[in-house]
Amino acid sequence: MFKVLGILLAGYVLYAIIRGEVVAKAGPGARLVAKRESTRYFWIVIAIYSGLSLALLTVF
Repeated sequence: MFKVLGILLAGYVLYAIIRGEVVAKAGPGARLVAKRESTRYFWIVIAIYSGLSLALLTVF
């Protein structure tokens, strides 16, 4: 089950990179982070999601 989640998350990461927008948790809700508006924060979120995907595929 964790492998499937890892694959889905990796797919979302690729989709977000291509689209240039990613959804990140912010407070009680979520925030849409656009690469053109906040480049550094966008890549930080992408790195975190990539690490989580890798962990889901290898550790669990």
